[in-house]
Amino acid sequence: MAILSLAFKSLWNRKLTFFITLFSIAISVTLLLGVQTLKDETKTSFMKSISGTDLIIGARGASSQLLLSSVFHIGNTTNTLKYSSYEQIAKLPTVEWAVPISLGDSHKGYTVMATDLSFFEHYSYANKQKIAIQKGKISTDMFAVAIGADVAKKLNYKIGDSIIMTHGGGEIHGHDHDDIPYFISAILKPTFTAIDQTLIISLEAMEAMHADDHGHIGALSHETHANHDEHEHHESHANHDDHEHEHHESHASHDEHEHHESHASHDEHEHEHHESHASHDEHEHAHHESHASHDEHEHEHEHEHHESHANHDENEHHESHANHDEHEHEHHESHASHDEHEHEHNESHASHDEHEHEHHESHTSHDEHEHHETHANHDEHKHHQDTPEQKIARLLKLKPDNINAIFVGLTSRQSVLGMQRYVNTFQAEPLSAIMPAVALQELWQFFSIAETALDIVTIFVVLVGLLGMLSIILMSLNERRREMAILRSVGARPAHIFALIIGEAGFVCFAGIMLGIALMYFLLLTLQAPLATYYGFYLDINMLTSSDLFILFIIQASALLIALIPGLLIYRYSLSDGMSIKF
Repeated sequence: MAILSLAFKSLWNRKLTFFITLFSIAISVTLLLGVQTLKDETKTSFMKSISGTDLIIGARGASSQLLLSSVFHIGNTTNTLKYSSYEQIAKLPTVEWAVPISLGDSHKGYTVMATDLSFFEHYSYANKQKIAIQKGKISTDMFAVAIGADVAKKLNYKIGDSIIMTHGGGEIHGHDHDDIPYFISAILKPTFTAIDQTLIISLEAMEAMHADDHGHIGALSHETHANHDEHEHHESHANHDDHEHEHHESHASHDEHEHHESHASHDEHEHEHHESHASHDEHEHAHHESHASHDEHEHEHEHEHHESHANHDENEHHESHANHDEHEHEHHESHASHDEHEHEHNESHASHDEHEHEHHESHTSHDEHEHHETHANHDEHKHHQDTPEQKIARLLKLKPDNINAIFVGLTSRQSVLGMQRYVNTFQAEPLSAIMPAVALQELWQFFSIAETALDIVTIFVVLVGLLGMLSIILMSLNERRREMAILRSVGARPAHIFALIIGEAGFVCFAGIMLGIALMYFLLLTLQAPLATYYGFYLDINMLTSSDLFILFIIQASALLIALIPGLLIYRYSLSDGMSIKF
């Protein structure tokens, strides 16, 4: 302990040299541990990108290419398989669930992935964690989109925003689908995987975009627009006719009701009318008889015309006047009956109006009920109005012809190899099936060269720090020869001088390691949030592993070994110098 205390006091006497050496070793240790932590977390994050999926099925090709495109959304997405193959595989008894994946479009540089609702039910990452919703909800609407956390944060999107997609991605950049907008229904929680930088839509919506690329939907929209309007007109006209028909039926029933109610009155009126008509006919008959007699009399006795005509007019006048009075009387009776009939008709009409009022109230209540039923969907769309192309797409009930990959979960892990062999020998088309865990491990081997290079760099950084410590100690030996002579004069042996040099080097290295560890954790805590926010890379801060402790032990031992060089030199100096050093 006396040697360590003496070493500490000696270092404090040379504070500048001590702190330079201390920080050089601390920075070396920080870089070494930091690189190891980044490497381990990168591998862990890489391996956690997909979990709980037994097989990934795609078109025949390299397993790494299928893994990169389907899980990490990197690389070529032109290799496809038929949707009918997916349907056939999904029906196999050993398949518990199957999720179709389609790629190829983008939005402002972010990948657009098409799938169905089973993706949110079965896809998992990082030890079978399910995708969670941060805001909104997963909608069944054809043109709804769920966006990753990074997309929402960097583009400042919120629920209900309308966005458009771009055909192609990366180097393949097509046109924007302005006529097929989407509305954001959900924002996903961060997963620190490729999902955070992905927009998820339905398979039907992506097929609508592809159909629009070929002009199918646009052509149908223009060709059927007039027919659609005509169809709506005919439907409206038919509804109007139905309404009229119902009105006429109601009116007929109403008239029949009125007829039965006023039948007696009407018959009485008809009876009186017939009596009046008979009287009128009798009057007309008398008139014609008188007129015939008058013509004969006029023809035969023309000279008696004035006398006969006077008598005829007088006679006809009296008869007609009498009949006219009788007709007037019957007319008044008929008019009274008619007024009674009108009164009954008005009562029936009032009842009919009341029936129409009740029908209107019922219709209003029905409309209000339908309004409340559709109000939720209306709010979900945020007043989103379909374009003509979207209306056509909804009517067509599109289904994709091709997809890019299938995520498959099996009923038993023991059937993985058998299922993989079945897919690799699939008869309908050439397919490949890969196991994600094995493919991830194989893919990570491609990064082994970079991993080795990083290890070499960090080792050299540590060596530079230790060599810096050695150089500083050696440079101070000549200056410390006087110090060593004083120690010898007070009884210190050469072995004590040797232990002093080794102790100083060991103390500086240990202090540098401790400072390096503290600095590493400080940097990890400081950079954790920015890395997750801007780069989607999450650093899980853990305690030092056994391998890390072993590396630190190697560094400490290396410092002690390096300190042997100045220790031996100072030991030799102390033997030769003795008390001969000039002060």
